[in-house]
Amino acid sequence: MAVSGKVVHYDANRGFGFLAPESGGADVFLHINDIDIDEADLKPGAKVSFDVEETDRGAKAINVAVTEAAPADESSGGRPHRRDDHGGRDRDRDHGRRDDHGRRDDRPRRPRGGGGGSLDAAGFTDEVTELLLDADDDLTARQIVEIRRRITDFAVARGWVLD
Repeated sequence: MAVSGKVVHYDANRGFGFLAPESGGADVFLHINDIDIDEADLKPGAKVSFDVEETDRGAKAINVAVTEAAPADESSGGRPHRRDDHGGRDRDRDHGRRDDHGRRDDRPRRPRGGGGGSLDAAGFTDEVTELLLDADDDLTARQIVEIRRRITDFAVARGWVLD
C-alpha cells in the first residue's frame, strides 16, 4: 500500500535519508539501493509516495516516487551537508576546541550564522540527524529516528527549540 509523505533528509554523499509519512508516525529510512529515481529530486520538502517494507533493522522505503518537487524556499535555502562543511568524515579529527592552555573546551557552541538565534523543531531535528549520522556508521535507521525524536522532544519541552 502506497504511503504519501515528504522528504525529511537525504544525503547523496552517503546514499540514504528519511521520509516522513503524511499520516504521522516514525520517519522511514530510505537507501539509494531501493530507489530508481534521480537523487537530485530528493530535497527536503519534496512530496513523495512510497511503500514501506519492514526489515530486521526497521522500516525502509521502497518504490519511491516524487509526486511534487520541493518548494524553492526549502530546497535552496537549506544549509549544505556537514560533509561539505569539513571535506568528509575524519574519525581521527579532534572534535573539541581547546582553550588558551591547550585544555579541551566542550562548552556548547553558538549556532552557525551568528546571533545565537533559535532553531525551530524541524531545523533542530535536521541538525541532530546530521550529528547522529556523523557520530557512528553502525547506528540503524530505527535508532537514529528514536534518538532524534527523544532529543527534539526534550529540547522543545525545555524551550531550547521553538515548536
